[in-house]
Amino acid sequence: MQRPPAAATSAMVALFAALCATIPFTPLMSVDDIAVEGAVNLPEEEVRDLAGISTGTPLGKVDARGAAHSIASNPWVDSATVSRDWPNGIDVAITEHEPVAWVDIDGQPHLIDREGNDFIVAPPPPGAVEIRTDGEFADAVQVASSISDVARPRVRAIEADGEYGYKLLLDDDRVVRWGAPVDNSNKALALETVLQMEGREFNISNPELVTSR
Repeated sequence: MQRPPAAATSAMVALFAALCATIPFTPLMSVDDIAVEGAVNLPEEEVRDLAGISTGTPLGKVDARGAAHSIASNPWVDSATVSRDWPNGIDVAITEHEPVAWVDIDGQPHLIDREGNDFIVAPPPPGAVEIRTDGEFADAVQVASSISDVARPRVRAIEADGEYGYKLLLDDDRVVRWGAPVDNSNKALALETVLQMEGREFNISNPELVTSR
C-alpha cells in the first residue's frame, strides 16, 4: 500500500489540530451546567449570577478569571475559583467568610469573621455571637472563634466583664464567666461541659477548676 506523501500527512495533522483548537469555541462545547461548591450563606443562584456565564456560551469563550474576580467581589466571598469542566460544564468553588460574631454599630449588625474582619452588614445567621463592648473587639472575636460550632449557637452574647475579662450570656439566661482571652481552647472545652450542668452562673476562667452557683 502506498503511503500518502509527507506533505499530505502534515496537512491532515494541521487540519485536525485546527479543528481541535476550534471546537471549544463552537456550540459543540458550550456551557450547559454551572456547578457551585462552598456556598453556605450566599445562594448558589446568586453565585451563578455573579459569574456572568450564560448557558450556551462556548467553553473556549468563557472568561474564567474574570468570573472568579466578579464572584470574589461579593462581601460574603473570601476566595473563588472558576474552572472549565470539559466538555460542557463550569465548576465554581467558593470559600465564604465564616461569621462567628457580630457587632451592633449605629443600629446595624456588622458580621465579623474568624480573623476579626468586619466584612458585611447583614442579619446575623445562627451561630454568630453578639459582641457587646465599648470599643476594640478583637479579643472577644478570639473568644467567639474558639467556641465549638456545637456550643456557639447556645451563646447569645459576649460582654466585657471587668477590666480584662469577658462573660458569656447563654440562650437560657445563664452566665458563664470566661475571664481573660487566654487558654481559649481549654475554656471552650469547659464550656461544653458547663452546658450540661445545673446552675445559673459558672466560672471557667480557670478551665481546670470550674465553679458554679
